[in-house]
Amino acid sequence: MFTTMLIALAPAITEAAPTPVPALLPLDPSLLALSQDEAAADAQPDPEWTGSVSLGATFTDGNTQTQAFSADAVAELRREVDRWTWKGYTNYATDKSTGTKVVTTRKSGTSIKYDYFITDDEKTYVYGNAGADYDSLAGLDMRAVMGAGMGYQFYEEPDFSLAGEFGLVYVIEDLKTETKDDYVAARIAGNLHKTISDKTKFTSSVEVFPSLEDSNDVYGRWDSKLSTSLTEAMFASLQYVMDYDNTPNAGAERVDNRVVFSLGWSF
Repeated sequence: MFTTMLIALAPAITEAAPTPVPALLPLDPSLLALSQDEAAADAQPDPEWTGSVSLGATFTDGNTQTQAFSADAVAELRREVDRWTWKGYTNYATDKSTGTKVVTTRKSGTSIKYDYFITDDEKTYVYGNAGADYDSLAGLDMRAVMGAGMGYQFYEEPDFSLAGEFGLVYVIEDLKTETKDDYVAARIAGNLHKTISDKTKFTSSVEVFPSLEDSNDVYGRWDSKLSTSLTEAMFASLQYVMDYDNTPNAGAERVDNRVVFSLGWSF
């Protein structure tokens, strides 16, 4: 009896439709791409400061007795929409050839600048800058500047970069003659970086500050450096700096030139 019932029901069990399995919803390609972009962004390291520090020294004895020291440093933080740049230098030299130690060079300075790119192509930017210089032999106790302006990044590649800037600054000069002067000046500047080979590079920057109150009152600086790598972090450099002041302190020259050979470390 039981066997007969199973034989009778077998065709019905065989013809029964299988239970449908729910279909999976297709994944939106845009959501997948977004998640991949976010993962790649999270994997990228945060921008870090890069730059270099170089030191130079010269000693002579005998008929000529001189000592000279120099230090130069630069650091930059480049992010997607902005950039910080800091520079500093100091130079000191003495001459004892006459039996009396005479200071022949004593000058130092520092500056900081912030750039903010205002266009999508990261070419045009606005900036703010501040700096101070000291030159004992030129009779300059302090020259302080503070200003703002606009710049344009013509090129920014790993092996070549070029930028030009124009703005206004407020200048305060404190001279050893106990006279002080302050005025508004224009600032015209340019920055160049060129990689010559895997080990050698050339950098140059120029700044000119013509007074808007006295056309004769103009000063500026041209700073160029040729450096070559000795190791992964160590390099040797030859630097030329020209300082120009059209209205120097009494007894000082308009043009001050210096050539410095130094060893440095990059980071």
